[in-house]
Amino acid sequence: MAIAFVITGADIWIFNRIVKRRDAKRIAEAQEDPGKRLRLRISRINQAFAEAASLMDELQHDLEAQQAAREMLLAEAQRQQKLLEFNEGQAEKIRQILVGETEEVIRTERRQQWLFFTLGVLISIPIGVAINLLVP
Repeated sequence: MAIAFVITGADIWIFNRIVKRRDAKRIAEAQEDPGKRLRLRISRINQAFAEAASLMDELQHDLEAQQAAREMLLAEAQRQQKLLEFNEGQAEKIRQILVGETEEVIRTERRQQWLFFTLGVLISIPIGVAINLLVP
């Protein structure tokens, strides 16, 4: 299987334009003063280094800001941890107080129930005897 290419006059014209532009650029570069060209390249290199130094300064500032934020977060985390430990201690004390109060309330209610039971027994006996004496 053979592949055939058809070259038209427009293709040749476009090819010639590309070659002429490339050749014109090469000629312009060859005619340019080598010293001027070297100075231009050195200038570009200096600009690149200046930009790199500027970017390094920005990165350094960003890094310092992130470090400061990190230190603030660590300090806040330590403060929160201390508060948590303090609150755990306080919570345990409160729990002990509530348990103590609950036990005391339970004891008081038991005493009250025994008192009512005893009073009920003590009052019902004389009433029962009185009823037996009064009713024929």
